[in-house]
Amino acid sequence: MAVDAATKKEFNSKISEQKKTLAEFDKDIAALKKSMSQNEKLSPFFHIGIASKILKQINIYIEMNHLSERMMGTKNNANLDTAKRMLNNLFLEMEKVVTLNVDTTLTHNKEMLDQIKPFNPRMKLNFYKYVEQSIRRLIAGYGDNTKWKWSFPELWAKLAIIGKNITDFREIQAKRDPREEFFYDRQEMLNIVKEALFNASSMYRDKFEISTKSSNDLVYAMKLLQDLRKIATMTGDAELGKKCKSGIDSYKTRIKAEEKQKEK
Repeated sequence: MAVDAATKKEFNSKISEQKKTLAEFDKDIAALKKSMSQNEKLSPFFHIGIASKILKQINIYIEMNHLSERMMGTKNNANLDTAKRMLNNLFLEMEKVVTLNVDTTLTHNKEMLDQIKPFNPRMKLNFYKYVEQSIRRLIAGYGDNTKWKWSFPELWAKLAIIGKNITDFREIQAKRDPREEFFYDRQEMLNIVKEALFNASSMYRDKFEISTKSSNDLVYAMKLLQDLRKIATMTGDAELGKKCKSGIDSYKTRIKAEEKQKEK
């Protein structure tokens, strides 16, 4: 669509301000990295701080695309691609805090969790929700007909795993009194993580069925369900545990069939 000079000027002014804000966040991240190198004991908190700054930058890039669409009538895929790449950077930072390990015991990273006790359940919940909202905004920005469609399950899976791994399941088991501080935050996070793991597993199954036909995607879908089953067992959710077992058995059967087919 034709864009008048006044709109172009306003758009360039807004983008200029956004770029200045991005540059400020770059300085903040550089300062955090420098401080981290000088105080390794606090490195988990610096990684969380860097991830939080990256998250703010991600949303600025998404907003820049939104401005381009609204004011100029064109999608800016470069900004969306940058936001997507930075989401992976965010996960790399969080991996250093709590790992991105899948199909592990629910207490495999207990020492890491002990190191970040001040990053309390409410902070964890809010951080998770902010990342979740950012992924939704990014996917909406790309639209339906995007070449990145089958890369999105990876984003959702990584978020689900981060959610699982920042959750202290020892606290959930030990602090069951609703009068306990952060009780409802822990319960909300638990429910979110369970749903996220189930949905991510389904996405990887769909990725296999519709796109890749790679048994690796089925294996990963199964591992996500295995994590979920462990949570169901810990929380005494027999119905969810049964649902997970059924899905896992189905995946195992399918994986074996794929392996035999490859051998033929």
